[in-house]
Amino acid sequence: MAEAEASKVDLFGRKIFFLNPAYSVRNEVITELQNEEYEVYIIESYRDAKNLLRLNENAILFINVDAQLAMNSWYNFIRTFEKEDVLSSIYIGIISERIRPADRELFLTTAQIPAGITMLDTDMKFITESILGILKEANAKGRRQYVRANLSHDKEASLFWNHGTKMYQLKLLDISSVGMSVKVPPALSQIVGKNFILRDVTLRLGSKQIVIEAVVFAVKEIPDGIIWVLLLLPNTSTKTRSIIRQYVSETTQKIMMTVINNARPDDTAYDILNYYNMAAKRKNAS
Repeated sequence: MAEAEASKVDLFGRKIFFLNPAYSVRNEVITELQNEEYEVYIIESYRDAKNLLRLNENAILFINVDAQLAMNSWYNFIRTFEKEDVLSSIYIGIISERIRPADRELFLTTAQIPAGITMLDTDMKFITESILGILKEANAKGRRQYVRANLSHDKEASLFWNHGTKMYQLKLLDISSVGMSVKVPPALSQIVGKNFILRDVTLRLGSKQIVIEAVVFAVKEIPDGIIWVLLLLPNTSTKTRSIIRQYVSETTQKIMMTVINNARPDDTAYDILNYYNMAAKRKNAS
């Protein structure tokens, strides 16, 4: 990895993709990773995978090889990553419930899968801990502590603050499970300053509304208004933070997937490539 890219990974970590994950992985593993503030995305089809990954150098990809393609085709799919500069930087791992021992050995010894093979043959708590260990080893989090979603174009997210007899609707610019930034009119600078605690605040995120309290951590002047950087108070409930975290995840997923809307799906016939057959022959001959 080049020095500049290594520095970027150290600071921002790596995006984590799960390709067609099994239900148990979606429901338990991915949920726990989101709770731990990892930046996680789901790719539903292998046909979209490369288009996304080409835009996310050094990402981590966990592939469910039990569906969509036959095992030999998955092997060929993974080997083709070696042929492109960006795709060769992807940190690949396999998740499977029924991969055969012979194929397991073939993947481990002849394919580039630095995240190894995680078997779904034990309890999900152990599997989750195993994947967390892989992510920590790969520095997936970097120095970032929280995943933040850009809401500048999100019409479903707003913040309402009641002050005296007046209600202010403020534009949310971004949000994480610990705080947010909002754009406010200049007139509010006469009322609110740094360290001011906002009470009776309603946060609308899609179809959900939650009441929060936050402190104004910083005030930034911009040409057409003011930006407040707000931090949720320490007594904010776990449920509230979970709702915010879920919205962050849904928003970042939507933004990520928009990049492939006009991209041509991968139509490579992985079943006719010869990587698997050649590797199997060499393995059997040795």
